[in-house]
Amino acid sequence: MKPTPSQVALERQRVKLFTTDNWEIQGEVTHPSGGYKSRLSDVINEEQTFIALTDVVVFDRDGREIARQPFAAINKQSIKLVLEA
Repeated sequence: MKPTPSQVALERQRVKLFTTDNWEIQGEVTHPSGGYKSRLSDVINEEQTFIALTDVVVFDRDGREIARQPFAAINKQSIKLVLEA
């Protein structure tokens, strides 16, 4: 029997995203812990257009912090690099 969403253990992973506009966006990605779709690359390669981040900090091209948000949805087409933080 397939587990329901409430039965799946989740893990939060801190990441740094660099955008095509030269912004750095730091935040946490939530994904299943262990097993199916448990890697950061799985989240990036999902069919959804956006990646959901929580505890978000945005920096401009000069490294200055310009925003802090509890949540942001980042369009994958604007991402040029993803790093584990």
